[in-house]
Amino acid sequence: MKNVNFINSKITFLLACIAILGCDRDISDDAVEAGFPQNGDIFIDGFSAGLDYFPFGDSFFEAFTVDTETTYDGSAAAMRFDVPNVGDPDGAYSGAIFRTASGRDLSDFDALTFWAKGSEARTINDIGFGQDFGENKFQAQISGTIQLTTNWKKYIIPIPDPSKLTQERGMLWYAEGPENGTGFSFWFDEVKFEKLGTVAQPRPAILNGEDLVQQSFIGASASVTGLTETFNLASGQDVTVIAAPSYFVFSSSNPSVATIDELGVITIISAGTTIITATLDGVDAEGSLTLISLGDFTQAPIPTQDSANVISIFSDTYTNVPVDFYNGFWEPYQTTLSDDFVVNGDNVLNYTDFNFVGTSFSNPTVNASEMSFAHFDVFIPETLDPGTQLKITIRDFGNDGVEGGGDDSDMSTTLVSSDLTEGAWSSFDVSLTIANKNNLGLIIYENNGTNFTNFYLDNVYFWGVPTSPGNAAPTPTDPAANVISMFSDAYTNVTVDTWRTDWSAAATVFEDVMVDGQAAKKYTDLGFVGIETTSATIDASSMTHFHLDIWSPDVTTFNVKLVDFGPDDAFGGGDDSEYEISIANPNQGEWVSLDIPLTDFIGLTGQSNLAQYILVGQPFEVTDVFIDNMYFHN
Repeated sequence: MKNVNFINSKITFLLACIAILGCDRDISDDAVEAGFPQNGDIFIDGFSAGLDYFPFGDSFFEAFTVDTETTYDGSAAAMRFDVPNVGDPDGAYSGAIFRTASGRDLSDFDALTFWAKGSEARTINDIGFGQDFGENKFQAQISGTIQLTTNWKKYIIPIPDPSKLTQERGMLWYAEGPENGTGFSFWFDEVKFEKLGTVAQPRPAILNGEDLVQQSFIGASASVTGLTETFNLASGQDVTVIAAPSYFVFSSSNPSVATIDELGVITIISAGTTIITATLDGVDAEGSLTLISLGDFTQAPIPTQDSANVISIFSDTYTNVPVDFYNGFWEPYQTTLSDDFVVNGDNVLNYTDFNFVGTSFSNPTVNASEMSFAHFDVFIPETLDPGTQLKITIRDFGNDGVEGGGDDSDMSTTLVSSDLTEGAWSSFDVSLTIANKNNLGLIIYENNGTNFTNFYLDNVYFWGVPTSPGNAAPTPTDPAANVISMFSDAYTNVTVDTWRTDWSAAATVFEDVMVDGQAAKKYTDLGFVGIETTSATIDASSMTHFHLDIWSPDVTTFNVKLVDFGPDDAFGGGDDSEYEISIANPNQGEWVSLDIPLTDFIGLTGQSNLAQYILVGQPFEVTDVFIDNMYFHN
């Protein structure tokens, strides 16, 4: 077989220029400036002049050759395309565009036609014109209906509106992958744009010809999809072409509510109702969209977790892991549909007709072994029924990393009506109690209640509390003249005898550490720890507050006890006083600044001879606590 490879090659041609000298004529008033060439040929016994061949970046680059043996009707050459097998290291599929260096005027043609055959009966995924690796403004294609046989057959792709193609560069494009794991070969010949005159009965459609009703909000944007045009050919066959938005003229019945641009992008600007329709070449398109704008939309709370401690499934705040689908539509029992929307740049999942739905992220699975929680923001846009129940199941695929392999494990939580809020966002952080979380791959949402059909979802992610702070504690701003500092890089510190007394909890370990270039103290497995200034007690009688910055990944309760030795300045002399303050549920994974009025230490009758400072953490002897900036001030 004689094949010639064309990889990123340019087929050029020469134009002979004839100069006629000595003629002295005025230019006629009827003269028209030359336009783009009206050449519809692409491959007729060889390439039309001026074409470039560009394979898609992840395709099999050597898929295309010029074949001089397998041709249509004895022609000199045909285009041959080789589709690789599954797993071919040189490319996953065969696909490319054929583009001219300058545009052509195709407005006098009504179809792209070609003869084709396959090495076996197969269906071409996508083939069309209008792709130029630029705007692709007038792209058109047929998807999944070009059925090849082993015999030559002519195929026709009608042009949605030829008048638009006055300077088109994208002459031909295709994409085809292996079927049933194996590749094959196919041929095109006599590829050209033609004026058939038999392309009739144009029937454009938007939204696949459906009349839809959707609710939306101010600031939301969406694109009109399902853009097609169906034609009837001389054979009586109907052919449907997927058409780019620029072929259509869109309109909004109430532009004060929503506008729509030439690319079919809708922008909601006020409350109210409008109907989106379109025409193509003067023909009304089937299908419409009735938009009901409910007014302003309250966005979900912006997550504040450090991205370094987050594995995101769906959030605009973080980079999301690869997701197979947010709605896999498990037939035949699932009724849940997706009507997702974007408001002011925030993407929101919108599930309607809800019974159950799944989000899959299995390629690859997620290793959440360092994560502690799963986060969900849920909005109920409908009347909240007392019987509403939203069950959320998180599934790990086990060591084999495959669902249904026999080693899967689940954890579930159910949100009831009292957990949710009608017309507002509710945020949930669910503890990841699942036994194995190295291969998480699926989240399932189930309607286990009554009269529950619709909810919005945002900020779905796994997160963990870091085990140590990534940044230093806030720098104190109290004037040094008003401070008695025990430990802070911002002030001159008094003498501290010990940061861990020998009577502290046995499991508690103390060490000096550096955090982001700043000195800090760390207590590992804090139960209780004693800190002493017994050799020189502190007179804080002129101070009003005790300050301490703490950071912990897991503390749930933190206590501070102050002990004053009394006028005799000695322990156990009968005039000692003390009081303990408890701080419940301090924020985890961030610095918390405690600034406690000394008047809150009710039982601390003296403040002139402070000698002991006891810190207590819960859970007892299992929590780690970092401290900084420990001082008194007024």
